[in-house]
Amino acid sequence: MTPEQLKLIKQLAQLGDVTIVKRGTSSLIKAISEMNSKALELILEDNVSYQDTTKSIFLQKLKEVFKDFQKEDNKLIPYEGKCNSGECTNKNKKGIAFVGNKSNRYINFIIEENEDGSVKDIYTCSDFCTNENAVDKNKKQLSFTIYKDENVSFKPSKAYTFLNNKSISAINELKQLNNTEFSKEQIITWVKNYEETYNSMTWVNMFYKNHSPFYKYYQHIKKIYEFIKIEEEASFALEEFNSVNLNEEIQLLKWMVKFEHLQYNLILLHPNIVSEESINSGIINLHQDFKIYFKTEILKNCIGLEELFDKYYYEKLSKYNTLSKKEQEKEIPFDDDYEKTSSLKFHLEIRGLI
Repeated sequence: MTPEQLKLIKQLAQLGDVTIVKRGTSSLIKAISEMNSKALELILEDNVSYQDTTKSIFLQKLKEVFKDFQKEDNKLIPYEGKCNSGECTNKNKKGIAFVGNKSNRYINFIIEENEDGSVKDIYTCSDFCTNENAVDKNKKQLSFTIYKDENVSFKPSKAYTFLNNKSISAINELKQLNNTEFSKEQIITWVKNYEETYNSMTWVNMFYKNHSPFYKYYQHIKKIYEFIKIEEEASFALEEFNSVNLNEEIQLLKWMVKFEHLQYNLILLHPNIVSEESINSGIINLHQDFKIYFKTEILKNCIGLEELFDKYYYEKLSKYNTLSKKEQEKEIPFDDDYEKTSSLKFHLEIRGLI
């Protein structure tokens, strides 16, 4: 035991916080139940991997889970059980489900022991069955991800290192802009600067610590960029709408058919990008993980056009739909004919109205 750990034991003893010194499974279960990170520092071995990562990384991930639990719970109730997956190599291995005493949220761990009773390994389990059926599966299961590049056996390739550096650079740019306004030009520049990095990634990159958040941020911010790109055409559509006589329904129908392609593009605008709160405040959060904002003015034409489609389009689609109710109920997005049959133009043409 290191001098630092001995010092920590003395400090904890003085506080009356903990009497756990042994590195056994029962001590581990007690520490997790109490969400006692300091005790876990003592119980887990320094040079042993847990869930294929280092003790330091494992405990940091677990601390984040504790923070989430502590929003509602002050202790976790342990229930014995085992892995219940028919496809997992850990099937029937024993472990513990820890259930929040107030929220009933839970996290499952398989715990492996050495012959002397000390903890050999501990790792999360997604398909776990308690002996007492104590877990409410309708409640949220908490867990954490150990990325490939957090594994103790990971060896970085040149391609990985290049993409990792670019990902870190992109994320740091966003972090440095926290609590500031992002301009239209900055959005466009950021997207274009990291377009090549994003396009070079595949689903495999979602298993790396920095690649995964970069990919997520880029996808979201690129959607904003795509809306910026159609602002000019949306402005033109709004101008044409001003000349539509709403008492002449055919004029409105022709206008909607002409700009129907924009209606498809705007489906994800609200509430994915623009919320009711942002419309009222005049500012939009760039991404939920940051406090970077931009003004709704940047997307004013898209917002205005989406509101018009929301007001008129679906009402007319329902009115002139040529499918029976049964056929409409069977429609599934991304089916071969869905794009055609969900189009107002399609039904108006069948009816001979345009």
